[in-house]
Amino acid sequence: MSLALKIGLALLLVFGAAIAMTTGLNYLRFDQTLHHLLSQRMTVVLSETRRDIVAGLDLGLRLENMENLDAILGRRLDMSEGIRNIQVFACDGSQIDVAQAGSVAPPPFSLPDMDQWQSFDHDRAIMGTLLRDSVGQCAGYVRIITDISDANAQLDHVSSRIWQAAMISLGTIVPVLLVLFVLMRRRHRVFVELNDDLERALDGKSSAVSAHDGDVLTGGEMRMISLYRQLRDQLSRENANAETRHDDGLIDGDDQSGDGQKHEK
Repeated sequence: MSLALKIGLALLLVFGAAIAMTTGLNYLRFDQTLHHLLSQRMTVVLSETRRDIVAGLDLGLRLENMENLDAILGRRLDMSEGIRNIQVFACDGSQIDVAQAGSVAPPPFSLPDMDQWQSFDHDRAIMGTLLRDSVGQCAGYVRIITDISDANAQLDHVSSRIWQAAMISLGTIVPVLLVLFVLMRRRHRVFVELNDDLERALDGKSSAVSAHDGDVLTGGEMRMISLYRQLRDQLSRENANAETRHDDGLIDGDDQSGDGQKHEK
């Protein structure tokens, strides 16, 4: 595998990982924002319901004796779209009253171990709080159940759009990587030519490297190639001088041999 191909694959992996990480973070941010909005909406409804009920408890009434409890729950049920159940329980967990929108039965109630709780599952969100009387003792519980199927559908839609955008972004990066791959191959070809030319210089052959000024090389690489060309020219001149001295030595030797033969005669 060539160096240019390795660099191209490495860049593709880096860009792909960056896009996947960004897409995942955007999805998680949207999911957190959506759940935060749902939680705030339920908190407002629960607070208003609790305030109306505690106002009756402060008068000394018990939850079982509140005649307007149905009206309170029905009014709060209409405060926000998506709320399906508002339930009031006694301290032992038995249901006292309920306001319901739709025919879906609420899940069973179990006594919580905290004053306020919240949970999200696939299609519903549940939030509840403890009710205390004027002396701070347990007076009951209020629980709100909200249908979040529409919110989950919106989340799935946004998720698909986000990943589509990520794939489009990755597709636009591929041509850029192809251009970089071509440039890297051109850079690699330049240095291969220099290596071949150095071997030609060592063999005493003429230079065959074309000029690459203003090509895909940086300024530092161009200075390095310029220095190489100077060394290449110097090496060529030294080889030419060495050949000249060698030829002159052969000629002088032949002359001396000829003079010696004449002297013997």
